[in-house]
Amino acid sequence: MAKSSTFDPGHHDRVTVLHANFNGTRILTASIDHRIKVWERDPRTGERTLLDTFTAHDSDVRDAKFLHPTLGTHLASIGNDLKFHLWSEDPSQAPRGGHRFRRVATIPSTPRVPFVSMDVRTLPTDHVSTFLALIDRQGLLSVYEPTNPDDLREWTLLDCFNVCAPSNVPGRGEETSFKVRFDPNPTPLAYINSVSNDRDQLSLVVCALNEVKIYRSVVPSHSGTGADASVGGIGMGIGSGTGVSSSGNASHRLIFYEALKLPTHPALVRDVAWAPFSVRGTDRIATAGKDGAVRVFELGVAEGDGTAPGAATESASGTGNGHRNGGAEQLSTPTPTRSMSAHQQQSSLTTQIASRHAATHPSSSSAHPGSANPARTGYTFAYTTTISSAVALSRAHTDAWSLTFDSQGQVLMSTGSDGVTKVWRKSVLGGQWMLFAGQEITENGSDTDEDDDDGNEGDEKQGAEMD
Repeated sequence: MAKSSTFDPGHHDRVTVLHANFNGTRILTASIDHRIKVWERDPRTGERTLLDTFTAHDSDVRDAKFLHPTLGTHLASIGNDLKFHLWSEDPSQAPRGGHRFRRVATIPSTPRVPFVSMDVRTLPTDHVSTFLALIDRQGLLSVYEPTNPDDLREWTLLDCFNVCAPSNVPGRGEETSFKVRFDPNPTPLAYINSVSNDRDQLSLVVCALNEVKIYRSVVPSHSGTGADASVGGIGMGIGSGTGVSSSGNASHRLIFYEALKLPTHPALVRDVAWAPFSVRGTDRIATAGKDGAVRVFELGVAEGDGTAPGAATESASGTGNGHRNGGAEQLSTPTPTRSMSAHQQQSSLTTQIASRHAATHPSSSSAHPGSANPARTGYTFAYTTTISSAVALSRAHTDAWSLTFDSQGQVLMSTGSDGVTKVWRKSVLGGQWMLFAGQEITENGSDTDEDDDDGNEGDEKQGAEMD
């Protein structure tokens, strides 16, 4: 593994965000000091030059990222001041003057709950479409699109719903974890596998406390069959002058329904990542947990059998490892409650999926008594989303914080509270996820590279034990 170099962004407080643009020529950093810094990066030498620094929010910045360059250079950010901001670069302004990026749109959190995660998806197909997903601290998920596809100054609320059951919404002062990510693949897996003719379908993965759910978009039917445009709407009460064009209700041009709920994690899910490059025939999703484990799920799609979403089945051999080492950890599947104890009784993944199948079948006596927004779980897709592989790397970190895949979806990088960044790869021969390299982040800037000959042996052994 290459040696790391020290990068001091010069913020006045803890850095909360680090993000690179589409081609890696620019980097942004955001901090608790309310500011965002944009750096230009030479891809040949790696040298970074400060382009501009500006105050983005009246509180600490929770998330920020570059948008796809199709419509120019834009940044999106959310902060604890209950606002989402969209920034556009003005090349006529001098660098490092504090005015290079100007705010062009603002979306407030009308429930007066701070946003904690966001993602932006641009579909550069025949017609460029941009979508924005925001989730707040209580699990309210909102999806927007520009009122005019060529102008990002006004946004229309498409859909809005809560991903938590009413009895599960966190209270003030409780530790929470919510993340939202779009499917980054240019073409949905269902279309690739010829089980759907909707090439522009949107998919979201959401982690809500210790649950992870996948939602897929549906074009509503106004004929009384299929998706009902009247379902799930929440009046946001957004006024004029905010950058949001809405009469107070979601437009529901698209409605999102729960397509799959992954096995409940034994602790809070800190982060979730959706891998690109689904042309291999499967989707790959990874989660990072407070219990220190990194879990990797591989999903497939199959012809629908008429059951409700979430009733995914798994083949007897679909463990993803082939049990080559006989040591695969079975994922924890406790009853969905607010308890995050890491010592709950564990059961097999297959048993949990079979139980969920029975609970979501139309003949079930009680339809999702503790589910989040039951109206979002009752739609029957023309295909079924299945779990074909589930692997838990139980000793990845002491507390796993964040995850990211490479551009091919083959390499997974994780970081945690132990101050170590680890790189994981899936073995071609055995199918295990194994530690490829690890590097400790040290205070004095010295590098501790664990990718040596002796370390490789230990890494291979560790991967066999965890998988």
